Amino acid sequence: MARKRSTKPKKSKVEFPYREVSLTWIDANSDTGWLTLDQMKKHSVATCYTQGWVFEENDNFIKIFGTYSIDEEEGVIEFGEVIAIPKGWIV
Repeated sequence: MARKRSTKPKKSKVEFPYREVSLTWIDANSDTGWLTLDQMKKHSVATCYTQGWVFEENDNFIKIFGTYSIDEEEGVIEFGEVIAIPKGWIV
C-alpha cells in the first residue's frame, strides 16, 4: 500500500504586517414594518462581534479585514471582508 505524502504549505515570501484583533461594537438596527408598543419598547441597537486583522486605525475609525489571500507571483496581499467601524461604536 502506498504511503500518503503530506505536503506542508510553503512559507510566504510576502511580509504580513497586520495584527489580529477581536472587536465588540454596536450597529444601527431598523425595522420597516409596523411595531406594537411592546415591540417598539424592545427595539434597540445590534451588538456585533468581528474578528480580523487591523489594516488601518486612526482617531475616528478602525479598518479591519477578515480574510486575505497572498498572491506569491505578484508579491501582494489581497483583502476580503473589509469593514471600517467608527471608534464611537466600539464597546
